[in-house]
Amino acid sequence: MRQPPRSTLRRSPHRGGAESRATRGWLVYLLVGGLLAVASPLLPALPAVLAQAGVQGATVLVMVVMIRRHGLSRLWPWRMVIVAALSAWLATALGWAVGWTWLKIPQLLHFYNLFTLFAYLLGLAALVLLSRRGGGSPRSALLDAGIITVGAAMPAWTFLLHPLLHGVHRVDTDLVFTVSTPVIDLFMLGLAARLALGKGRAAWLVLMSLAYGMVFVSDSSHLLNLAAGRPDGALTLVAWMAWPVLIGSAALHPSLGGAAEIVTPEVGNRVRVTTFLALTVISPLVSVAGLSLAGEGFPGRFHAELVITGLTVLLAVLLVVRLNLVARLAEARAVELDRQAEQLTAQADELSAALRRQDVLQRRLAHRAAHDPLTGLANRTLLGEVLQDAITAHAARPDTPPPALLLLDLDGFKDVNDTYGHPVGDRLLTIVARRLRGLIIGDQVLARPGGDEFAVVLPDATVEEALSTAQQVLTAVQAPYRLGERELYLTTSIGVLAEVPMEGASEALRDADLALYAAKSAGKNQVTVFDSALRAARLEHTRLATGLRHALAREELALVYQPVVDLATGDIRKVEALLRWTPAGGSPVRPDVFIPIAEETGLIIDIGLWVLEQACADARRWHEDHGITVAVNVSGRQLRDESFSDAVLELLDRHELPEHALTLEITESMLLATTAAETRRIVEVLAGLRAHGVRIALDDFGTGYSSLAYLRTLPVDILKIDRSFTTPLTEADHHRTRAFTKAILELSASLGLSTVVEGVESRDQADVLQQMGSPLAQGYLFSPPVPPARIDDMLRVTPWKNAA
Repeated sequence: MRQPPRSTLRRSPHRGGAESRATRGWLVYLLVGGLLAVASPLLPALPAVLAQAGVQGATVLVMVVMIRRHGLSRLWPWRMVIVAALSAWLATALGWAVGWTWLKIPQLLHFYNLFTLFAYLLGLAALVLLSRRGGGSPRSALLDAGIITVGAAMPAWTFLLHPLLHGVHRVDTDLVFTVSTPVIDLFMLGLAARLALGKGRAAWLVLMSLAYGMVFVSDSSHLLNLAAGRPDGALTLVAWMAWPVLIGSAALHPSLGGAAEIVTPEVGNRVRVTTFLALTVISPLVSVAGLSLAGEGFPGRFHAELVITGLTVLLAVLLVVRLNLVARLAEARAVELDRQAEQLTAQADELSAALRRQDVLQRRLAHRAAHDPLTGLANRTLLGEVLQDAITAHAARPDTPPPALLLLDLDGFKDVNDTYGHPVGDRLLTIVARRLRGLIIGDQVLARPGGDEFAVVLPDATVEEALSTAQQVLTAVQAPYRLGERELYLTTSIGVLAEVPMEGASEALRDADLALYAAKSAGKNQVTVFDSALRAARLEHTRLATGLRHALAREELALVYQPVVDLATGDIRKVEALLRWTPAGGSPVRPDVFIPIAEETGLIIDIGLWVLEQACADARRWHEDHGITVAVNVSGRQLRDESFSDAVLELLDRHELPEHALTLEITESMLLATTAAETRRIVEVLAGLRAHGVRIALDDFGTGYSSLAYLRTLPVDILKIDRSFTTPLTEADHHRTRAFTKAILELSASLGLSTVVEGVESRDQADVLQQMGSPLAQGYLFSPPVPPARIDDMLRVTPWKNAA
């Protein structure tokens, strides 16, 4: 009797259940199937073959379910495995069990042989494809399988095939099938073993290899029984039954979940190398030993020795070819490793270069973070650090003078930028920095905190040493600057902080800045040493600035008016609005104190609009009833505001006051404090307002440096002669003052300008001015600045007409 089908492959899962249940599943299947296989020789023929068919059918079902569960059915090798298993089951169930064992139809044995051979071949092809997916080349897989097959074929030839074929006188299809199946078994066993011996040695591959081993044992046992002329015994039946059980157990094993990624390295591992070595040595020895023990009576001994010799040579060739592939692979890997080493070396060099570039970049960034990009000097951040270090160092040496700080600002540098452009200004700054750097000695530090400011830190310097350095700075900055065809001049103001205890860098910079501010206020090109009075003055300045910000909201501001009188008739022709501030709960603040603060802080814009609003509101009734006009002082900051002109015209329209009833007073000093471009802007604004009828007065005339030049360019209607020309008029030794006053009056008359003389305090002064032809005057002789209600009273009575 010959054993049934041989099916193929695979693996086990567990996909959605607990791992313990999956483990129990394949073990239960193996134990139950194993017991059934061991018991199969005790069963009658038909029940035995039906049991075989049932186990194979169950195995086919298990394989289909588990292969699909693990997502392997999309791969061609696993599809072929399923078809091979199904073909083997059909061969056993229909050809062997039903056709031969039950119905005794000999022709159905051909069906069994055909489908079984098809299953073998399909299983073999599936194993080849699986070997290719294992990461090795097809040649390596076939060579490994060939080595295992040839190694196992030598004993099989000696003890199975040769004795069987030697006694056969007629070759039929059944014999061909019977002989070919062990050969195919050997190839499948070789491929399965190659996979099982690969890296990781998955359990499902081990079970599958054991299954193909059982197939080989069953087919070989069948051949031995056939050669001996006896029926198949227990070994053939148990092995025949065991292989589907092992296949089903492999399919149920959880390790089948990783079957999509079989790893079979090209270079053999230790187990595979050992296996090849054992086959190479043991197989020829066993075969030769078998022939020797059989003696001369072994049938066809010459042919057997010839085949063994050929198989030995073939095994040697396969081993050489395999070793050659391994050597080539090793060489390729060595080349690849060399290439990778070169790449790593190149990458290391590149990384090293990148690190060097990064280090250079970091140093540059650190330098830029602490230095001024234009001059290369220390910036404000580094200046603070250096100053703090000097303060800390002095704390450790209290017997030495504290560090000194010079803070300087270039006078009029903004004019250079506005006139010649920033590129020229930048070149000028670099030259100044170079000159100052030449004055630095020892551990002194020069810095540019920003803009046109520079600073010098002098460790352990006395006041005299600091002033000496400051004087050197003044001299160095004053030297002419030759830029192309231009020759420019600069001065600087310097604030000095020396021999003063310093709490920290920020406090030191604050105090030096106060000294610098004082130097600029003193007329520029000055050196001022800090003392505590400057700090107190600054605190008072800050207090006043803070109070002034709330003055409008708290209604602390008020307007007073001083009349302008016609000397000939004694009538009031106009009034000048003057601003007063009395903080709540405090004393009045003088205008010469708070108005510069309003200018500096920019509050003059809002305060000036309020003054214009209030003056226009008060002047409306005076103009309607008496034809009185009002004069309001405006600052350069107001005139530089783009909305000023429209605001003035809007106020006049809202209070229904004619444009000619308003006079805006400006000073020469205001114009001198601006650049040429700003002066042009102011002149344009004044000309526009004058075109609408607003009158323009030039206040404090005669005190500036270029009064006549401004008379030629400014749109002026009225000249207000400064009080400095009024006081000496009655003194006999001031003939020159009278001459100047007379000349101004005549100049004004020739230009068609009205004049108002300020500061008239006595009747004698009024008489002299009247004799000179001055029509209008203003001063305490007529009235001090008074509230609006007092102006109303004055317009009803004129007590100053009788003033003595």
